Amino acid sequence: MMGLARFAMKSQLNAGVLAAGFAALPMLYALSAALVALVTLRRGATEGTRVLMWSLAGGLVSWQLTGMILPLLVLPVTALLAMVMRSVQSWSVLLTVAALLGIALALAAQGLLNDRFEAVITQVQQGVAGADTSQPMWQMLESVKPNAAFLVITVELLEALLCLVLARYWQAGLYNPGGFRQEFHALRISGRLLIALVLLAGLAYVVKPAAMLLLLLPLLFAGVALVHGVIAKTNMGGQWLLAFYVGGLLLNQFILPLLVLGAVIDGVLDIRARLTKAPDQNDE
Repeated sequence: MMGLARFAMKSQLNAGVLAAGFAALPMLYALSAALVALVTLRRGATEGTRVLMWSLAGGLVSWQLTGMILPLLVLPVTALLAMVMRSVQSWSVLLTVAALLGIALALAAQGLLNDRFEAVITQVQQGVAGADTSQPMWQMLESVKPNAAFLVITVELLEALLCLVLARYWQAGLYNPGGFRQEFHALRISGRLLIALVLLAGLAYVVKPAAMLLLLLPLLFAGVALVHGVIAKTNMGGQWLLAFYVGGLLLNQFILPLLVLGAVIDGVLDIRARLTKAPDQNDE
């Protein structure tokens, strides 16, 4: 993967061709988005936008061949987030901006595309349950219809953020070894940003519960960073990270709220600062 990033950064042509090629492949457009973000982070918005144009051209090809329009949303959102990250150099601010951007996109999608979302869900209902409206799956899909835009945008924003994480990892690997690990382990949302997110999430719970998903994404990232930071500072070893991610996949309904709660507590108490760094296991 690092070799791919190194080759892309040799020239704008390399980056553009790779971005277009990956965007044209339905299952690899995330790599295209990460390359666009990498160029933007390293060389600025002007060159990043040029590579974005290449990637969007590939995304249009994919759309015509497969009917998948998701790359055409993920690519520009990832590029925009990379521009913000280059400007602010702060994960906590970037994640807060991303959540607000997601709210705006979800509201726009609900106003412009809600009928289309409902039509797609209706087709799925008919395929799964036919005309039997008493089936639990039919009823579950019916409950999703009013919130479809928010659910779709949440997934797409999460994907864009993960693409940015990969781009930042590449950037550190090429130009600042160890830098990504250090900044990710230090990720913490506190002060006014924490208060704003908690208040907005509380307001969303009353007005539009589906919007809470977007507003809790920054705290979810901060919770994951807290786990990484604590494990690194206490030298618990990589097996604990593996156990954490496996547990997150199998017990996500239990783990995800704990991550959000942990991020809130860490924002107030700064858990990592209170830990004493454990000696390296190789030290005598």
